[in-house]
Amino acid sequence: MRAESSGTGSGFKVWDFRYDEGQSWLNDGHRFSIEARHSHPHFEIFWIAKGDGLLAVDCDLIEVKPLSLVIVGPGDIHRWLRTKNLEGTILSISEAFTSTSDFLLPFGELSSFLKRYQSRTIKLNSDDGTLVCSFLQMLERPDEDSSFDHREVLKALLLILFSKMRGTYASSGMPCPEVHSSLLTKRFEEALLTECPRLVTVKEFAQHLNVSRSYLHRSVQRDTGKPPGDLIRERIVFEGKRLLLHTSKSPSQIAEYLGFRTAAYFSSFFRRHTELSPRAFRSKSAA
Repeated sequence: MRAESSGTGSGFKVWDFRYDEGQSWLNDGHRFSIEARHSHPHFEIFWIAKGDGLLAVDCDLIEVKPLSLVIVGPGDIHRWLRTKNLEGTILSISEAFTSTSDFLLPFGELSSFLKRYQSRTIKLNSDDGTLVCSFLQMLERPDEDSSFDHREVLKALLLILFSKMRGTYASSGMPCPEVHSSLLTKRFEEALLTECPRLVTVKEFAQHLNVSRSYLHRSVQRDTGKPPGDLIRERIVFEGKRLLLHTSKSPSQIAEYLGFRTAAYFSSFFRRHTELSPRAFRSKSAA
């Protein structure tokens, strides 16, 4: 990685990068190993100007191409599997930004928003790419004489990003989720990210949120189109996949971690939702 320059602000940082030759990066002419699979508590948004690569994020493989934005969220396990003359800019955003900059979405809701759309990459045309580059340059090298507040610039960039994500989602023909969900549904989605698998039933989530199970069901069903039980099961399947892909834990150990009474019960549950046993899923993914 070659850091040309960087700009820092309240809860964000911007820097240029160059990845090349598989899992290596360059900095001032020296070669280093890119860190293996990892996660972090902040967002990273990659602006890809040149080159191509293959990025593994949780259970997804992302083909990275020029003129695209790639989003890695807090807690996402990721690693670069292939890079070739990959150049661009990285924008890192922590909870400190959304908590101090009067942003329209708190950090936890921002994370839920991005995960709900299941979108990690956005392809831009050349005009949109020029606009994004201009925003990033203003953030990276803030002009002290400029009348623009760098926090306001970042908020504007994120709003453009959200709008683009919504357009991409809508063009797929799928119904667009409601962004302005009730406070209860937002709290439930945040709890899904942070409390699962400690909590695994609708009753447990309702008690955690201090509401009745029926009230939680109505709110989540209205805002997401799915009952909370379905979203909990989807999250458990997702956690199972992540553990199978990114750890050496046995299916029995994963079953215990996820709160299943037996490994056989976990295997049956996993097969019902993926059509593969845990071992078959791990073997197929490795291949």
